[in-house]
Amino acid sequence: MWNGIKKTALLVLVSGFLLANVHAQEAQNNFIIEGIKMYDKGDYEGALDMYKKALVSNPASVQAKYEIASAYLQLKDYASAIKYSDKVIAANKDFVDQAYILKGTALDYSLKPQEAANTYKQAIRKFPKNQLLYYNLALTSFNLKEYNITDDALQKSLKLNPLHASSHFLLGLSMITQGKRVQGMLALYNFLLLEPKTKKAGSVLQTLEEEWKNTKAAVKRKETDEFYTADLMLDVLESSKKNEANKNKAPIELFAENTNSFFTILGESRKDKKGFWWNFYVDYFYTLAGNHHTAALCYYITQSKDNTYDEWIKEKENFKKMEAFSEWYTKYLHKF
Repeated sequence: MWNGIKKTALLVLVSGFLLANVHAQEAQNNFIIEGIKMYDKGDYEGALDMYKKALVSNPASVQAKYEIASAYLQLKDYASAIKYSDKVIAANKDFVDQAYILKGTALDYSLKPQEAANTYKQAIRKFPKNQLLYYNLALTSFNLKEYNITDDALQKSLKLNPLHASSHFLLGLSMITQGKRVQGMLALYNFLLLEPKTKKAGSVLQTLEEEWKNTKAAVKRKETDEFYTADLMLDVLESSKKNEANKNKAPIELFAENTNSFFTILGESRKDKKGFWWNFYVDYFYTLAGNHHTAALCYYITQSKDNTYDEWIKEKENFKKMEAFSEWYTKYLHKF
């Protein structure tokens, strides 16, 4: 009988403990949910208050600590953001890779870019498949003018996610900064395909057009460069706009024709060349040109400039061309 009483008491104790845990978990979840709503509305102080209440409900909550770090980052309290990011990293459970990104960003904003870069490198060793870690490392390294690290990280970022527009943009910017016009233009074409109408698209399109006219690039051109022929042909194609045969052609028409020639020349000069640029960009754009989609691409990526694309696609035949391009592009992506 005494054993039966003890067992009953133990069951009541365990049940009470479990019930208390359930209530604590519910309270924590409710506070976090409310905090996220406030955060999404830009009320970071209100969100922080909710997250702290969640942490009181469950002091071991990794998510509460992560959300607190995120709120502190938005409030520009970088020391606190780093402190709570470290707590998440130390727990080594959920949100660890995101916590590394928060910590690296906070270090960057604290004007400690080298520490930020080291943080991303440490995280990449643990999470080699996290694409955003590579992108953040690249961004920090670019600002440090460490272009080799920048370019390597961005190539790895794009291999993991070919649709990450910001990686294409930063890679294009890095290449142009280093005087590598051909590679830079390829990356910018790809960015504009992914983001043809965003705020950034207008300035990127302008940069792309300026690189077509960048005769200063010839000063840095070397015959030993693997893109020498294509770089040389950019100048030839640009000057061809002044030919009598092109006098009455619209700028967008000339842009499409020269872009098609650019892609074709690159593809035909590939031969046995290998490496990221040839396998990732040249193969893609050469195949695109070979399937007669260059005009659709060029009209599509100039949307930030004017309404030329809107007028072009009203034509039934052009609408079909855009549909065909979209279908081809979807199938091509399956290669990655």
